[in-house]
Formats: sequence, C-alpha cells, structure tokens
Amino acid sequence: MLYNIYKPNKHLSDFVKYYWQLELNSNSQTAYVERVIPCGDLQIILHYKTPFREVSKYNQSLMQPQSLICGQQTEYKDVITTPNSVGMLAVVFYPYSLSAFFPNSVSEFTNQSISLDNFFQAETQKLQDCIIDAKDIYSRILLVEDFLLNRLSIPGSLPMAKAAVDIITQMNGQISISEIAHDLNISKRQLERIFSDNVGISPKKFERITRLNTAIKRFKPAESLTKLTYEAGYFDPSHLIRDFREFTGLSPKAFFRYPCQIQD
Repeated sequence: MLYNIYKPNKHLSDFVKYYWQLELNSNSQTAYVERVIPCGDLQIILHYKTPFREVSKYNQSLMQPQSLICGQQTEYKDVITTPNSVGMLAVVFYPYSLSAFFPNSVSEFTNQSISLDNFFQAETQKLQDCIIDAKDIYSRILLVEDFLLNRLSIPGSLPMAKAAVDIITQMNGQISISEIAHDLNISKRQLERIFSDNVGISPKKFERITRLNTAIKRFKPAESLTKLTYEAGYFDPSHLIRDFREFTGLSPKAFFRYPCQIQD
C-alpha cells in the first residue's frame, strides 16, 4: 500500500490543508473496510482507478462517482476498497474553505458524496480523463490545482467563518456559541447562517465533532477513560460515550481497539 501526503502551492494554502494519495497494488482479492468518522474537514476525491463502495450507518450502499465532493460528515460510514484496483487523489479542505470554490451553500453537501460533474460537467470530464492519463502524482496535483485556481472566488462571509472555526478549534470545542458570537461581534443567528453556508453544519455540531477528535488525539492506552473525559472537555464519561457511539458507531473501548480501520 502506498499512502503519501503533499502540501498545496502557496496560492491555495489558505484553503487546502493537504492532498493525499492512496494506491494499492496487490494480487490479493481481499477488500478492506475503513470506518470513516466525522473530523470537520471536507474533501474532493478523484479516483484514477476503480471507485469505492460506501455503506452508511443505516446500511445504505452506493458506489462512489469517479470524482466526488465529500461534504461535512455528522455520521460515520464504511468505505470498502476494490481489490487490485486502488488509485486515488484527495483534496482536503479546511472546514470553512470549500465555499471558495462552489457557489452553493456547503450545507447542500453535508453527509453526501456528490459527483463533481453535477456542478462542472465539461470541466470535470476533462479533469477526470487527464487525471487517469497522468504519469505521476505531481502531474495529477498540478491538474487539480489548476482546476481549483480557475474557480477560486472568496465569499464575503468566509473570513468570519474562518475566525469562528479557529476559535472553536483553539478551544477544542469548549466554548459556548454565545461567547463565539460575542467575540466576533455578531448575533447567534448570524453565526448559525455563516456556519451553514461555509462549514455545512451548525457551530454546536462542529464543537461536538471537534471535542470528539480532541479525545481521539489525546487518548493514551495507559490512562483511564475518566481522565480522557475531562482532558477532552466532556462533562462526564457518559457524554463521551454518547458521542463515540453517535459519531463512530462504536464504544470508546471498541474504537481504540480498532481505530477506524477494520479488515473485511
């Protein structure tokens, strides 16, 4: 298995966190299942080999498009690889920055895997063909960056969305919505609308996802669940367990035994 991370160029670094590439070259007929959980980021995924299959928490199955937008997640899902034919490039955006490339409200993409050609049909088909034909990952990244730069248009509400996301991230989700609105000198209703348009979910939901991921990052096998609970900013262990079950489908104990990836 080949997995690499690449930085964006300076013109996109305020919007794109990084790119990642995944390739699997094997004669094995084994398919793998990865539990994908909410993390706060959004992605564009471009398959240059066979797309994957997704299974939602409600056991609904779909084949991913060749090129797709993965919106903000509030639910877990399982992604199933295709044996012998894995090759993909993903663009990982900051929680607030997808709106700089699409005129739609980002809330339209929430919990969705939507074909990119729904928005730019001719350009997407050309991009897909070039991605498949490209000789290496650097050529593919240049193609994607050209595609993004041609669509870059910063909405007026994006700086405020960034400021709100930064506050929540810095506080690890441990701040009230009223405090955020006060710090930004806007109303709670304005904050909700800015989040819906640029992040795709409510600030409260984003705080819960941030807090969950803080707990995951701070987990140490030798420490108790109670200690992790308070380090991550939860009121008590029952709230931590509730969020794990809602966002990962697993108890904390089961999640940390098999963090995200489960072989089929």
